[in-house]
Amino acid sequence: MAPTGKLERSLSLTQATAINMIDMVGIGPFVTIPFIVGAMRGPQCILAWLLGALLAFLDGSVWAELGAKWPEAGGSYVFLQNVYGNKKFGKMMSFLLVWQTVLQAPLVVASGAIGFSQYLTYLVPLTSVQQKLISGALIILITVLLYRNIKSIGKISILLWIITGGTFLWLIGSGFNHFNTTWAFGYTKDSFDFTPLFFVGLGQASLKTVYSYLGYYNVCHLGGEIKNPERNIPRSIFISVGGIALLYLGMQIMILGAMPWQKIAGSDFVISAYFEHIYNLQVAKIATGLILFIAVASLFAVMLGYSRIPYAAALDGNFFPAFGKLHPTKKIPVHFFIGAWRFWIGFQFAV
Repeated sequence: MAPTGKLERSLSLTQATAINMIDMVGIGPFVTIPFIVGAMRGPQCILAWLLGALLAFLDGSVWAELGAKWPEAGGSYVFLQNVYGNKKFGKMMSFLLVWQTVLQAPLVVASGAIGFSQYLTYLVPLTSVQQKLISGALIILITVLLYRNIKSIGKISILLWIITGGTFLWLIGSGFNHFNTTWAFGYTKDSFDFTPLFFVGLGQASLKTVYSYLGYYNVCHLGGEIKNPERNIPRSIFISVGGIALLYLGMQIMILGAMPWQKIAGSDFVISAYFEHIYNLQVAKIATGLILFIAVASLFAVMLGYSRIPYAAALDGNFFPAFGKLHPTKKIPVHFFIGAWRFWIGFQFAV
């Protein structure tokens, strides 16, 4: 079956940025906060969030330049070919990337789905088998949501981002009346002692913050579907990094102002504990439900971006030709969604 069809350039700057931002958030920042605070041992953990934002901005600058120069489906796949030369190392590098993606993408999505099912245990007790069933069903649900044209996906992404952003604003706004400046900015003389132990903690915390920022490059994988990509891809990346950095910093400061850092570091469900401390258990459950919704939104964006790499490779003759086939009316890669995730489901139930 020969590769057919052409992707439609239908995603606006707003839609591309929404896809980037919901990809970046996910379940990551909500489960890594205790590790970040614990590694830094106090409110100086803000430094790790700032360092993570700086690294994301620097790396995002590279992605922005490459995305604007080669705005095609597949992002990294196309960049490797052009940077290293299509008749030299580029052919080999891009070939390795697509096969890496075949293994990596299901594992990345699996980790997100597993994180979803684990966080769900705050609301309902689940056995390990039930968690696997829920995470597998979640992937099927997202596949159904993605099986539509890119215009509809763009509209869905904006809705998902409105709920995601609204949740962050609610979280940040809720802390003002319960803000303790001593907890949030109570730096001791040892907070910034710059000993080897300090830098070890900063390194460990920064690994988690960088992980929480990942996803700003998703727009590059969708380069073949972005309107005016030479301008909108760089703008989307920088807006995403800047906007998410402000939300993360606001969230971390408010949580530090509401609870002692020792309690934060020891919590498995820190956001739920935050809302329970400020309001009550019922409100905490609602907030937990919104966090789970954000996790679903992130998986939606992750799977969307990954789907374009096998498609680009198939068009180039570096992957199975069937993956280059587009749906006749929806104009989306067909076989990635109806076939590739069977591997994920098999892996999930095998572990």
